[in-house]
Amino acid sequence: MSIKKILVPLSGQYDRDDPESLERPALECAFRTGQRLRAHVEVVCIEAEPQKARENIAPWVPGGAVDSLINAIEAESDQRRQRAHELFDAVCDEFDVTCADAPGVHPGMTATFLERFGDIRDSLALRGRLSDLIVSACPPVDWKDHLPLIVDGALRKSGRPVLVSPPHSLPTLGERVIVAWNGSAGSMRAVSMAMDILQSAKDVMVISVDEDNIEDQSGESLIEYLRWHGIIARLLAVDGNGVPAGQVILEQISKENSDLLVMGAYTRSHLQRIIFGSVTSEVFSKMPVPVFMVE
Repeated sequence: MSIKKILVPLSGQYDRDDPESLERPALECAFRTGQRLRAHVEVVCIEAEPQKARENIAPWVPGGAVDSLINAIEAESDQRRQRAHELFDAVCDEFDVTCADAPGVHPGMTATFLERFGDIRDSLALRGRLSDLIVSACPPVDWKDHLPLIVDGALRKSGRPVLVSPPHSLPTLGERVIVAWNGSAGSMRAVSMAMDILQSAKDVMVISVDEDNIEDQSGESLIEYLRWHGIIARLLAVDGNGVPAGQVILEQISKENSDLLVMGAYTRSHLQRIIFGSVTSEVFSKMPVPVFMVE
């Protein structure tokens, strides 16, 4: 799949003492991808509508208290929008990026900043469907077996791949890629949608962990498929034998000094995830590199 338009939603989830701690790594992740693929990066700051917030407040709350609360919400939103725009300008300067609102203005990567009101998950789904890739920050939460709402919403509602940025910046992205392969439809969709990135990578390793003795999940067939697309990939086939696939993947990311992981999400049923654990949650609990994922 050709990636030419990248969407970066700003969720507003940040450390008050360090407001750039989440948004900057996500923006840099998107800009590195945009530069690599000569794509357009659309950064959207989505805010809740004050009138909707007013309607959701219980009717028994005194009018004066409602006004004070709405004013506080609006003031905080204004500060976040200002910080977001300042961060966008700073990262554009850092990457020497041309700002453009229309295609064909500049031959290389371009970027634009938009402000919109509405429910962030619904807005993200609508704008995401008209993008080739969504880049999201990774909030520092207890993952357990659930993805953050924005990442989950992007995966389930947009139908597009999501590139989740770790809470730290990396100097490169997409040069040394690991593909987590288990033969599922999700992992194949991830490979197909990441084809632009895989073709531009310097090194690609396919990791196949046989946890269920399923013949079709062998990575040999994927290696052959990638060769048809001009990608010479290496294969690491591992017999599970009680070793969780997520653990194997994390160990190889460190060993290979990889800068991107491509994988499918939710490849087990809910019951299977409860019993065996989830590769997705295992990887995201550590989050050493950006993760390109598709449901």
